[in-house]
Amino acid sequence: MFADKIQQSARGMNRPLPSNQRRAFLEVLHQVIKETRPGVKSTLVLRAGCQVLFVFDAADPGRSGEVGCDFDRASGWAFTWVADGSILGRVQDVHAVAAAIAARTSGWGRR
Repeated sequence: MFADKIQQSARGMNRPLPSNQRRAFLEVLHQVIKETRPGVKSTLVLRAGCQVLFVFDAADPGRSGEVGCDFDRASGWAFTWVADGSILGRVQDVHAVAAAIAARTSGWGRR
């Protein structure tokens, strides 16, 4: 019943509801990190009922962070740095996002 009301209100605004693809996008990012960034390790975890990707430097596990995936009706899905909410990049730019994560966890970029 509640889901029907949400769908009806979205139809009234002529906007489709976002599909819950957060986990799928985070899994793709996890795979790209695993294949292209050997100095960075990652794992999917559940924080406050929401999937996030925990990332850390393989040589210095103290350099770590969490990456979320958020939906905005204007710009679509994007990966975000959970600590400050900053946008790392859109889900279509997964390789650039992996590079940004590597920079943040290796100490070369801002954390």
